[in-house]
Amino acid sequence: MEGECPVPLPILVGINNNGGLVEIAIDDGSIIGFSLAFPGREGHYSYLYSHMAGVLPEFRNRDIGYQIKMHQFKEAGNMGYNEIRWTFDPMKARNSYFNVHKLKAFAYDYKINYYGYMESRENKGVESDRIEAHKFLDRIPLTGKKFNIASKIEKYPFPWDSLKIDADSVGIEIPSSLDDAGIELKGKWRLAIRNAIVELESRKYVMTDVIRNDDIDVLVFTLREKSGLQ
Repeated sequence: MEGECPVPLPILVGINNNGGLVEIAIDDGSIIGFSLAFPGREGHYSYLYSHMAGVLPEFRNRDIGYQIKMHQFKEAGNMGYNEIRWTFDPMKARNSYFNVHKLKAFAYDYKINYYGYMESRENKGVESDRIEAHKFLDRIPLTGKKFNIASKIEKYPFPWDSLKIDADSVGIEIPSSLDDAGIELKGKWRLAIRNAIVELESRKYVMTDVIRNDDIDVLVFTLREKSGLQ
């Protein structure tokens, strides 16, 4: 992310040699992608926390990121971990689709302005809300279930102003991309998505799927007890 501080090489080496995992993807002798993860703990429970992953722009849309994550999951299992966690921005539909639909992660535990205000071009001027992805190596969330639309975009590209939770699985519509939107519109979407997910989580819903369309995508949430997640 141009504008953000890179991770110093000695830190990468230290993490990789002390219980963490740093992986790189190489093409013709050059590094084109990477992932960075380190041990996490919640009480007595341990997991691998994947803090960063990325692929150079000219190598995207080739499933390289997917291969990196699949290899990370395999190595995490070899290291004795049963869960990998990371965060992503649910306002970025493409990222949500990749993390939840393709990687089959559950997403819950919404974090408001998690990193504070960031300086990279893609994050500048908008609070850095994130939601945590939980990839359990022993279970796959249910996808493709029927769901009711809880928040529908009526005046694209502006947010909806209501949330109707009336089923075990519900979806909230978001624009497929806000990359070219102004700061004011991004800010409105940030608050709309934040309020919706915080409310859904208070009622024990977790994100279990993302449906991709041309202009409008759907984040699907299912009651925790109905999702296969104990």
